[in-house]
Amino acid sequence: MLELIPPYVATELMNGGTSDPRAMPLDQFIAEVMTILKTQPEATEICVENVKRLRFAAEIGHYDAVFQGLNQAMAGLH
Repeated sequence: MLELIPPYVATELMNGGTSDPRAMPLDQFIAEVMTILKTQPEATEICVENVKRLRFAAEIGHYDAVFQGLNQAMAGLH
């Protein structure tokens, strides 16, 4: 099993995602994922650099701050 954990990526899936400067460009996301798949074929979880802060927030003790920041950032999209 392989889990792909994307960050906020510039796609049409969310309002304004393609023009939001906070979103990771889709081509960069795809390139980084492909590099990880090629260099770490045994990986069961694919985390690009832009998502690691979110993915590991609880483990490093920053969950509340990251959760609040994410909610505040996303509130501006509506």
